[in-house]
Amino acid sequence: MTKKERKQRFDLISQMGCCICQRPAEIHHLIGHKYKGMGMKADDIYTIGLCPEHHRGNQGIHHLGMRIWEDIYGSQDYHLTRVEKFIEKNFTYEQKS
Repeated sequence: MTKKERKQRFDLISQMGCCICQRPAEIHHLIGHKYKGMGMKADDIYTIGLCPEHHRGNQGIHHLGMRIWEDIYGSQDYHLTRVEKFIEKNFTYEQKS
């Protein structure tokens, strides 16, 4: 993903808002071994929008932990699919020459 594509993706995720409550969102890189190696951040394609409360607050994935958060709000994969559909509807990545 180029820097331009990354910026456009993150801008669209911000426009969509939090996947849970639609408030203004921060970029959340999905967590779990499926998305990254040990101690590494997930690639930018594995990102969704979460408001501060659902990201790092008391109801956040980084506070509650992935399993509890997913039990309450649904899987990260589910929310990633929703984000991807929103992006497809609102933006098409430029073809590489």
